[in-house]
Amino acid sequence: MNVISYAYRKKGSMEFKYDKFAYSKVILYPIKNYYFIKFIKWNASDPYVTTKDLEEMEILANEEMGTLEFYLQRKGRTLAK
Repeated sequence: MNVISYAYRKKGSMEFKYDKFAYSKVILYPIKNYYFIKFIKWNASDPYVTTKDLEEMEILANEEMGTLEFYLQRKGRTLAK
C-alpha cells in the first residue's frame, strides 16, 4: 500500500488517500506526537478495510509526517521490514 495524497484539515487533522483504497478518505487526528486514524469515509468501490490495513495506514501516515518514531514508541515495538 502507498500514500496517493494527503491534505491538512481543521484542528490539526489530516486526510490521507491510499492506492489500495483509492476512493476512500482516511481521517487521522494528532495524539501527542503522532497521528491515529479517527475514521474512514469508506466508498463501496473499495475493498473492506481490515485491522491490518488500519495499522499499515497509520504507519505510512506517520512515516510521511516524520512521526513514525513516536508512533512505534506508543506501540512498544519496532518496525519489522
